[in-house]
Amino acid sequence: MTVLAAINDTKSQVIWVGSNGRATIGSLISPAVDKKWIAINGWLIGITGTGPKIEALKAHENECPDDASHPIEILKFMKNAYGDFDIGESEEGVRKYAGSGLLAHKSGRIWDFDQSFCLSEVPSDQFWAQGSGIDIAIGAAEALIGHVDDLRERMRRVIEITISKDVDCPGEVLVQSFDRNGILSAP
Repeated sequence: MTVLAAINDTKSQVIWVGSNGRATIGSLISPAVDKKWIAINGWLIGITGTGPKIEALKAHENECPDDASHPIEILKFMKNAYGDFDIGESEEGVRKYAGSGLLAHKSGRIWDFDQSFCLSEVPSDQFWAQGSGIDIAIGAAEALIGHVDDLRERMRRVIEITISKDVDCPGEVLVQSFDRNGILSAP
């Protein structure tokens, strides 16, 4: 499983994102530096769960709308890409995609989505997380307020704490920046 976290840093004009460097599938642990984030056309997509979801998005990257102004357009793109890879299943008439995640726009706005692609905007300057480590990450972020002011360092510490306390979030601490040009830094 996974922890994904994001916060808009208005001072530095970037969104800091963090994740653990491995994922679990049952009791199996993936190889190091598991990719959980992809930047496409000014949008950042972070995905939890198992399966070839990042690969599906990369394979269909040219179909992502260049001028998408709303996250619903990105979720539609994701649904189409997932469909070609047969990702997801229907349960009681609702399509579920075996993973939740975070969306961010280069403007600094962030959204949370669940496995059925229900969307919620994260309030500005709010630390948010998704995945199996969500509770530990959000608790750690709140506990560090007033003790770690630099948001990049706070993100690093939150992911470090989550990895150390959640057996389902193994691996290395990965912290990246997503800037106002839509560029995701290397892990």
